[in-house]
Amino acid sequence: MKPKKAAQIVSWLLMVSAILLVLSYFGVVDKPLALPPDPGQYENTDSSASEYKESLPAENDTENDVTRLDETAAQTEGTELPDGSETDAAQEPLVFTNNNPDLLTTDGSQLRVWAQESSLPEIGLTQVTGLTQLNYDKPLQGAVIILDPGHGGSDIGVSWQGESEEDTLLEKTINLQIAAKIQEELVNQGAEVHMTRATDEKHSYFYLMAYTADMLLQRYGKEVKQAGYDPEPLEPLRLLMQDVIRINSGTVDSGGRGIFNSIGTPPNLKLIYDIENRYKDTVFLSIHLESSENAEDKGVRVRYMSNEYIQDMNNSYAAGTDALTHAPNYNACDSVQRERFATLLEDNIVKQDAGMKSNKKAVLEDDLAVLRLNNITSAQLSCGFLSNEQDRARLTGEKGQEAIARGVANAILQYYSAAP
Repeated sequence: MKPKKAAQIVSWLLMVSAILLVLSYFGVVDKPLALPPDPGQYENTDSSASEYKESLPAENDTENDVTRLDETAAQTEGTELPDGSETDAAQEPLVFTNNNPDLLTTDGSQLRVWAQESSLPEIGLTQVTGLTQLNYDKPLQGAVIILDPGHGGSDIGVSWQGESEEDTLLEKTINLQIAAKIQEELVNQGAEVHMTRATDEKHSYFYLMAYTADMLLQRYGKEVKQAGYDPEPLEPLRLLMQDVIRINSGTVDSGGRGIFNSIGTPPNLKLIYDIENRYKDTVFLSIHLESSENAEDKGVRVRYMSNEYIQDMNNSYAAGTDALTHAPNYNACDSVQRERFATLLEDNIVKQDAGMKSNKKAVLEDDLAVLRLNNITSAQLSCGFLSNEQDRARLTGEKGQEAIARGVANAILQYYSAAP
């Protein structure tokens, strides 16, 4: 191509580009070099969760958390959401109430106590009365069970050693086997089952509580949006839970306890408990075994924690300190349903095999993190003693594990048949 002709072509291209830029400036045409939005503005992933810590409610912050969560919603109003939709300007703000600990008093001898009233607006309340009559073929349809096979990974739980080196039984392995049988039985009856682990992996107690809370926070967020409310104020709570899940450690220095590392219930944790309290269709069941120096100790035992017992434990942790420096005690756990669930579990398993009846106290209250740090109906099921020969045979045999699974399924069916 001749230089003169090439220069003419370049001149024409420059002229066309200049015309397009002028037209785009006045909005006649789209900007030819518009950049895509920065995904970092809209997406909160585990890898970036630490960037948001300063904007989250502090663990022991007793200032007005309601205002802070409302400010989060105000800042995001009208912005693009991760799914590409825009915040609906007509959505109602999600206003939390009964959540200021500074309004509560104490004589200093015990922790302050939150009012029983929920901090949440009256939306999305799940009813479970008559749940088992909805579908006769799948009587547990609509029920949600969070099933936790205790221990895992480097945390083996209790163990038993036979005469040979190969003859070793580990609680973590048997727990997973029994939980899988329970899951199968529940799913066959229509239940939705969430296993906290399906392999040989270790999760901290705080991971389990954050897993439970985050699952219900997501569910509540969807219901909030459907009810015409803006779910954005829930995001700080989810970020708190995702941090605990990501760290997955129970040590204090790791930060893996998150907002669960407190005596009493801070305002943001009260919000989570109030959200969990809406889901009467959801229960938490942790599967464990026991061992004893007395080889005669045997049988199934079930542990639970009532509202009063949780408060007593928290007050004992605060003994000798100024109660006003700690968060208030939560006051809306359903003690009746927790005890009822535990009793049904023991009764129905023993009905499957009378040999599973314990010679020790079978249904009892005990201070366990997986029962204290949530607000859904929950229990820890100890399926027997590895140190007892008869229990050991049942716990490791196919028939024994299936009997436990049937007993658990029957107990959950009865629980939902009359649950409020």
